Amino acid sequence: MARTRISTTVDGERLARARALVPVPDSELLDRALSALVDQILTDKEIEAITAMPYEDDPDLSWEAPPGPDLPYDGDIPADVRALAEQRRRQAS
Repeated sequence: MARTRISTTVDGERLARARALVPVPDSELLDRALSALVDQILTDKEIEAITAMPYEDDPDLSWEAPPGPDLPYDGDIPADVRALAEQRRRQAS
């Protein structure tokens, strides 16, 4: 990763609190803070986009799934399947 040197002035109390909570070098502290900031901004933008254009209003995204076949095992697990699972558990141990 390419590194860029910065020089800035920040809130001293907030920096001291961050240093106390996350005892890492200032460069890593700022990397984490920038990463959290970018993640939060992207999340906010995604929420804004979904609010502006909800999935339910898009006919290409809000289709009803066709019903599929019933699952073959609605009751107990067949004995041969349980035996195979037990055999594989013993082999994995």
